Amino acid sequence: MSDNKTFSMPRVIFADERDESLIPPGVIMAIALQQAGYKIKPFVVGIDEHMAALLYVLFGEPATVLDSLLLENIHRLKQLFVTAAREDCLNILFASLGSCSEEKLKVNPVLASVAEQLKCPIIPVFFSSGSSAITARRVLEFARQLPNSISNLIKAVAFSSVLNPREYQLLEISVGRDLPWTALGYIPGFIFKQKPDFLSIVGQLSGNRSLLSLKTSAARLIAMERQIEWEVIVAHARSAPQLNVEMLEFDISYRSDKRKVGVVHHPALALGGDNNEKLLVALGYDVISLPYDEITNYSDLDFIYVPHGIGYVFMKDLVENRSLAKAFSSVLVKGKLLIEGGSSPIFGESFSLPNGDQIRGLSFFPFKGYYAESSGPCHKVNIEHISSEKRTGKSLRGYWPAWVKLEVKGFNCMPTWIVKQEGSQAPMEDGWVYGNASAFAVKPEFWSNPEIMLKMFS
Repeated sequence: MSDNKTFSMPRVIFADERDESLIPPGVIMAIALQQAGYKIKPFVVGIDEHMAALLYVLFGEPATVLDSLLLENIHRLKQLFVTAAREDCLNILFASLGSCSEEKLKVNPVLASVAEQLKCPIIPVFFSSGSSAITARRVLEFARQLPNSISNLIKAVAFSSVLNPREYQLLEISVGRDLPWTALGYIPGFIFKQKPDFLSIVGQLSGNRSLLSLKTSAARLIAMERQIEWEVIVAHARSAPQLNVEMLEFDISYRSDKRKVGVVHHPALALGGDNNEKLLVALGYDVISLPYDEITNYSDLDFIYVPHGIGYVFMKDLVENRSLAKAFSSVLVKGKLLIEGGSSPIFGESFSLPNGDQIRGLSFFPFKGYYAESSGPCHKVNIEHISSEKRTGKSLRGYWPAWVKLEVKGFNCMPTWIVKQEGSQAPMEDGWVYGNASAFAVKPEFWSNPEIMLKMFS
């Protein structure tokens, strides 16, 4: 059964042209808005582990990943969004505007799909370090290729790295003459900062100088009078239309209680977002945060869920938190332990680092794990659940971070999933079960099939 509900969620997409060496403009704008007193709930459009980790550190909570190809179903995308979004926040979706081909900018198809399905206002942020005339032509060409469903979601535009106020004035006149878009201002080039190394983001980040200097730059931007029309941005977010959503409903009357699920929180475990954690909440579980830096009694848990991340970075802090390490063992007596993606290798007998060094693992599983450089590709996959009769059953979507591998050959583990990568003919086994613990190299998107998560946490 299902129940339709209507939600009013302030929301906006910052869709920017990006220089991969720099912090994206949309992130700087969001930090400035936060420093101006607005609460921010971050979302990432498409799979972007670097961005997800960066947003976790900057805003103090995991981002939610919105990808129409992972969910496939428009109802699931809406359900995920309204479950994660908050009415008292600016729900900001961070997206790449598109890719350049023959000097023409083509809109990001995932951005277009998510924006259309969520009826979300888009603020494009165009790069303009040269002639205003050239930039204006690029913007006009970009606008001409937009389908009406997306063009109607754009009412305002911003720029980055404009050479000087005079060039911006010319740019504002040119864009205003040809397009019905309000020019919101521009971010000067001196505001931008180099993007930190991936490992420095997920490590001990509170003292990361590059992130501290980024917040200082955002403060400078917010202090520059009328440099950006912040009130207009907020107005666009608040003017987003209501969403009518068919909510999740499952019969959970067979459960005697809500069942307590501990979710481990750590900067290194934020790469895949908080999607699956939000689904546990939507399914009625009592979700308890397990901070890596607090010493707490975790004995009263039915399950522990370890999200996808760079496991060997997390392990450094886990060694110092014995109560959390003990909780992994104690939960297996009465419940289950589930580990996904890049967190899985450290729970085996041993694992290798990107430099080849071998490290002793936590030995919850009789397998070996391997890490490559964590900036590697992520491949979208279809995951088929293997039934007790050894036949494939219900399926879900997800992605495989190619920098993670588990070697199970010769070990006594039972696979429960068959994983098929898009464009590949060779499936692989995954979803390894050993006792009451399950580990998988892939990052599953349980929102694509909530029944499977409900079964795993039963």
